[in-house]
Amino acid sequence: MSRLPDVLTTSSPEEDLKAFTTNVLGTLNVAKAFLPYLRATSGHRTIANFGSVTSWYSGAGHGIYSGTKWAVSGVTEGLRAELAPLGIFITVIEPGWYRTAILAKDVQAQSEKRIDVYEDGEIGELRKALEETNGKQIGDTAKACRVIVDVLTMSGCAEGKEIPIRLVLGKDAHQVIREKCEGTLKLLKEWEGA
Repeated sequence: MSRLPDVLTTSSPEEDLKAFTTNVLGTLNVAKAFLPYLRATSGHRTIANFGSVTSWYSGAGHGIYSGTKWAVSGVTEGLRAELAPLGIFITVIEPGWYRTAILAKDVQAQSEKRIDVYEDGEIGELRKALEETNGKQIGDTAKACRVIVDVLTMSGCAEGKEIPIRLVLGKDAHQVIREKCEGTLKLLKEWEGA
């Protein structure tokens, strides 16, 4: 289930729970279901969770979705620390905008309640922009899939490297994350000693 766009101040508790249950608890439960089999085998063992570039930023109209993806990233980090001693790798794949069905109207689970002030402003503009972007996203999905397979099978990892905690895909995602990191470092420096 996708939750883009959504409005934090108008989504119902049931809608919020559904998004977190699907995106976060669903991810965690699938990983837990596979762990007994992975522990019982040897060799290359990897779990890949799907995050998003939106796990690095949030904004009007996608706060719930971004929150679920931040949570997936945090859960993946915790699992990574727990599974490393067992030789099991885990990564979170964080793609930018790829040509998938995420923006299709029949895929999106938008908040049912609408408020005119939002619809006439930034959130209405976001809905319109996403509708116009559907099917025209910049990322090549087939290429991304090849990269994911190469990295997860370690054929895409250089000698001596291991599967990364995050696999960031797409120039747009790299730019967003770089800007977030630079902004965070600037904020830390500004408030250092506070």
